[in-house]
Amino acid sequence: MKSLKLALLVLLISTSILKSQNNVRMTSYFDVGDKKSYYLAWDIKTGKSVQYYWDGNTSKWLSFEINLPAQPVPGATGNIMFDVYYDHTDGKAYYTAWDTKTGKSIQYYWDGNATKWSPFEINLPASPLPGATGEIMIKSYFDSNDSKAYYIVYDTNGGKSIQYYWNGSSTKWDAFEINLPEKPLMGK
Repeated sequence: MKSLKLALLVLLISTSILKSQNNVRMTSYFDVGDKKSYYLAWDIKTGKSVQYYWDGNTSKWLSFEINLPAQPVPGATGNIMFDVYYDHTDGKAYYTAWDTKTGKSIQYYWDGNATKWSPFEINLPASPLPGATGEIMIKSYFDSNDSKAYYIVYDTNGGKSIQYYWNGSSTKWDAFEINLPEKPLMGK
């Protein structure tokens, strides 16, 4: 009986460990100014993250002392995801954190004056993909030709998406009128 209880305990602990290992995600960018790679690792359940950089002097990956907020999307009910884009114009990286259930997102930038990652006041709409039935994902990129950032927000259940761009005239993220097909993997 004791060995059965011990076996069940070991199974429970190993299942918990394996489950927590499935919660880790990573994203990266390369800073052309300082010629370094940066990686962000985070737990999708909590949003807690650690950023790493390569230190040529020690030949090791080191973590920063100051990282993104431990709860990057307050009130999140789904998994927390991150994406990053590097703006070649201002030589900075921008992280977007979002809740995969609601799509609510917050974009962060390095605020050198405050020496911390600060959130932008203006972010994507609180519900960037109305009618989504699966997890909401966001992918960002920076177009160096027009010096603008773009986001595509998509539903993992079918692929419905909306692409956003920064509208300097209205100072907000606007959706394009024409987007990818509602079901992008379905043949015509």
